[in-house]
Amino acid sequence: PRPSPCTPPARLVSVWDGSHSRAEFVGVRDRNRSLEAVAAYRDRVGISLGDERDAVRLPGAAVSADLFRVLGASPALGRGFAAGEDRPGVEPVVVWRAADPTLLGRQLDLDGVQHTVIGVMPAEFWFPRREVQLWIPLVLDPAQAGVFWGQYGQFIVGRLAPGVTGSQARADVRSIAEQLRLENPVWRPSEEHYLASIDVIPLERRLVDRSSRQLLLLLLGAVGLVLLIACANVANLLIARGVAREREFSLRTALGAGRSRLLRQLGTESLVLAAFGGAAGLGLALGLVRVLVAILPADTPRLAEVGVNPSVLAFTAAVALLAGVGFGVVPAFRLSRSDPGLALGDRSGGSSRHRTLAGALVVAEIALAVVIAIGAGLLLRSFGRILAIDPGFRTEQVVTAKVSPPRARWSGPGFGPQPVEIAERQRVFYQMLTERLEASPGITQAAVINQAPFEKTNESIAIWVDGFTTDRNKLEIWNLRKVSPGYFSTMRIRLISGRDVSDTDVAGGPLVAVIDQAAADKYYPGKDPIGARLSFPWPGWMTVVGVVANVANNDLTDKPEPTIYVPFPQYSQAEMTVVAVATGGVAGAVATIRAVVRELAPDVPVSDERTIEDRISESVAQPRFAAQLLFAFGVLALLLGAVGTYGLFAYRTQRRTRELAVRMALGARAGQVVWVVVREGAVLAGSGVALGVLLAIGLGRVLDGMLFGVASVDLVTFGAVATLLLATALLATYLPARRATRVDPVTVIRDS
Repeated sequence: PRPSPCTPPARLVSVWDGSHSRAEFVGVRDRNRSLEAVAAYRDRVGISLGDERDAVRLPGAAVSADLFRVLGASPALGRGFAAGEDRPGVEPVVVWRAADPTLLGRQLDLDGVQHTVIGVMPAEFWFPRREVQLWIPLVLDPAQAGVFWGQYGQFIVGRLAPGVTGSQARADVRSIAEQLRLENPVWRPSEEHYLASIDVIPLERRLVDRSSRQLLLLLLGAVGLVLLIACANVANLLIARGVAREREFSLRTALGAGRSRLLRQLGTESLVLAAFGGAAGLGLALGLVRVLVAILPADTPRLAEVGVNPSVLAFTAAVALLAGVGFGVVPAFRLSRSDPGLALGDRSGGSSRHRTLAGALVVAEIALAVVIAIGAGLLLRSFGRILAIDPGFRTEQVVTAKVSPPRARWSGPGFGPQPVEIAERQRVFYQMLTERLEASPGITQAAVINQAPFEKTNESIAIWVDGFTTDRNKLEIWNLRKVSPGYFSTMRIRLISGRDVSDTDVAGGPLVAVIDQAAADKYYPGKDPIGARLSFPWPGWMTVVGVVANVANNDLTDKPEPTIYVPFPQYSQAEMTVVAVATGGVAGAVATIRAVVRELAPDVPVSDERTIEDRISESVAQPRFAAQLLFAFGVLALLLGAVGTYGLFAYRTQRRTRELAVRMALGARAGQVVWVVVREGAVLAGSGVALGVLLAIGLGRVLDGMLFGVASVDLVTFGAVATLLLATALLATYLPARRATRVDPVTVIRDS
């Protein structure tokens, strides 16, 4: 559904490309002249619900107070956020989605703080993800404006002012961004990264990412091509049927049947066939749509709405009707003009024009089948290359679980290093957790990290790299990972130089960091980075003590980006992810993690328990589905093409039975007779394959953005598919020809 039921979608836009800092949101909100309303949101916020005895983790979103107004959405019960409710010190409130009406006005413990439920959104409303169950205010503290530049992870949504175009809004926002970059006196993002990321796009494109759009368009294209092949089959069938009945209709004409009566009869027959075919196809679709939903990636937009709805029924009826009219009534016009002389003479009802048309349809079928099969081959090879990528860390038997202590009781205020007493509490808790897990049966190693690989989020931070530039205000954006000692060995991430994070890297001691090879290559080319200095957006210098190999964070195909690993004790936080190596079953390891956490802190919920292999599998769900989809349609297209070719040559061979019998009676061998038929099939098949290869070159360019490690014109794929389709078409031609050689020539000549 649309994110808003009342605001025209064309006016809703996403500002910036990806996440941004809170300073940028405030700047756009206060200075823009092209957006009549602006709001910010964080789209993946886990929120603990419950007390010290029983807590669960719910998917939520943190939003600025104006979000619902920007979207034009209203709660079904209660109200949305009021102005100022996203500032610190205000009574905590929450808006729920599709909740029990009695929940309105109640006090709920969310992350250790009592929140009042002020509104309930309708079930059909979702933003920014369908999984979101509640919205809390995104607190913007004016007193922390100086560190807003380091607080990334927000997204901006706006509503265009009347008469303002997207390009005008883009120019306005870019002008504001340049002003902010120049005005920021201390922490200024690098111009290259900063200005290149600014854009204003329709909000729908933000919610439906590019890969999902490509996937849905691929599905539409595959369905269209298979439909064309099926229509070509139907056309050939009706042409053959019409030629076979030409003498019948000539007799009807000779006996006085009018043209309109013949047209009505043929039209009725065709429409009845189309109706039965459409009904059968609809029945099959009702069953297959469940299979399609089951194998579609879980993050496919509007997946819950996929089904056979009235629009689908209307489209199916229209396609069936057009097929009936196009491929039934059109041949009927020719039959209604049949020569009455055919009823009295001995002329053949078929003409070279009909043979040419039927042959052209077979060529088209084969060409379309080649296109789909080559597309399937390219995606299958690409998917194979993706699976062969080494993610850079251990994947087998690694269980991950999100541990989420309530922020109010486990986190300090503001952004940056935690207060000493809270940081120590966090350190002790996670140290005891990992130690007890490693001492538990079924788990050999355990560690914690703020974001495990393939968690679908990416925490980043602005860093000043000493020596990379002389401008102290120029920042670089790095991925930020906070890890406990033992993380690299637990995940088998290779240490290239220097040392690992150790137990001696504690709060109050010298600040240290480990960087990855991508950071070393970019910022210290040809140099040893050990001993180099880095700085976050708060006082204190870190010393680089180690370099580790690159790892895949969210996508196996992503180019490695600079990543910094800092010791968790020095930059602790409340919510972390446990990674544990399970020697026994995964279920047992998950149960152990839950039991140990509950024993240490009953108010801390555990959620999102999955193996690393499951996370990676989910990350490749779209390329896997694309390959499966086109493979299934490729097989279907191959079968339809083979059936169409076989049907055409079975019919042609039947009509040439007398000719072939005469050839055999005059001494022709069976192989020579077969070659007469197969030669014609080879010409049609070769033409179809050649045309399909040419069309597939264009398809490869369309698929280029979905391919990895495979050229859009891959000679192996093109050659294999061409050979397979040619062999299939020749087999479909050979079978009826071979059958024709097994008849008795004398019997055929005598009975004809």
